[in-house]
Amino acid sequence: MNRTLPTVLWIMVFIFGGITLFFLNKKDATGTGSIQSDPLSIKPDEGAAYAQIPWKHFQNVPPFTLTNQNNEEFDSAKLAGRPYVVSFFFAECPGICRDLNAQVQTLREQVADPEMAFTTISVDPKNDTPEILNRYAADFDADPKDWVFLTGNMSEIKKVGEQTFRVIIDRDIHTDNILLVDRWGRFRDRFKWNDSYDMKRFLKVAKDVLAETEPPLEETFESRNMMASAIPSDLSSIKWIREFHLSDQDDQPFFSRDLTGQVWIGNFFFTTCPGICPEQTQYLAALQKRLGDDHPAHIVSITSDPNTDTPAVLSQYAEEIGADTDSWTFCTSDNPLLIKRIGAEFFVARAAGNHHSSDLFVVDRFGNVRGNFDWQDPAEEVKMLELIDQLNAEEVPAVVR
Repeated sequence: MNRTLPTVLWIMVFIFGGITLFFLNKKDATGTGSIQSDPLSIKPDEGAAYAQIPWKHFQNVPPFTLTNQNNEEFDSAKLAGRPYVVSFFFAECPGICRDLNAQVQTLREQVADPEMAFTTISVDPKNDTPEILNRYAADFDADPKDWVFLTGNMSEIKKVGEQTFRVIIDRDIHTDNILLVDRWGRFRDRFKWNDSYDMKRFLKVAKDVLAETEPPLEETFESRNMMASAIPSDLSSIKWIREFHLSDQDDQPFFSRDLTGQVWIGNFFFTTCPGICPEQTQYLAALQKRLGDDHPAHIVSITSDPNTDTPAVLSQYAEEIGADTDSWTFCTSDNPLLIKRIGAEFFVARAAGNHHSSDLFVVDRFGNVRGNFDWQDPAEEVKMLELIDQLNAEEVPAVVR
């Protein structure tokens, strides 16, 4: 008996010590208080995935309109030129949402820059009225000048979350990531609010984003925004196409984002077209020579008949018409539906087989379609060239709905 008791006591000590260490480690994983520690002592979460992403490939964030905690219309266009943070929550959430917002409050205090804005969006707009959000925001001393709590129509909230940021918008299983948009309107990065390394990383990325004075067109950044450079494996997973991926005449990948920083002209055609396509192609061949340094613009010609117009066919076609493929890209795909959707959703035009738009579409330096023109009308050409000049002079993205 005398020998058994000490043995039992030692076992209890080891068990208690192990439990204590477990909870200490668990507490540290929340990031509470640890954000001030030496970044070299904090290791990244082994489950987190990071990639080197060219800035050009970060997605544009389209403007959205919701209602803030003061029952005022909130138009995200007001954030143009400011970096901002987006997160999602619901007011009745008893645990994780409050912890998330406490972390946002801490980040807001640590960033301490009035240029950085914070937007927290409810995933339960049915219950989260402006009045409830106002009381909730008061718990965190949220000033609507730089931290707004938003509610509104659920369809608009889902559009923001699912289509723009590609995160889950659902009351029970919504994302708890913190999302960062730079001052140029690009979805720059995502962060795990309860990971010490990621919270330290947020402060560094936020500092870098705030210091930018011009779009970092040729730079590459480490980011958890893994979808930025990814080719979608399932077209049905994309509810609205705002950027697109195709193959060029050399059978190389072509991202519309690759042209970020350049004004470009898009059109639809097919090589076996017996009607207007050959005339339009001759016009574009002459236009390419006239654009030059006076009106710099890349040309992107997308076939509406991808089953016939393979990369090899497009390469031969480009050679026959004397196109300079350094500034004129011919595109196709092995998925006709993708091209049809690019026409309907990106250009708002028809692009299916023999039935396609004959307009020329001018796209700005940040990937927004800014105008369409009838190339057969001389007056329209003048307007098109004037717009190209205007867009080449733009230094910041325009707000385009």
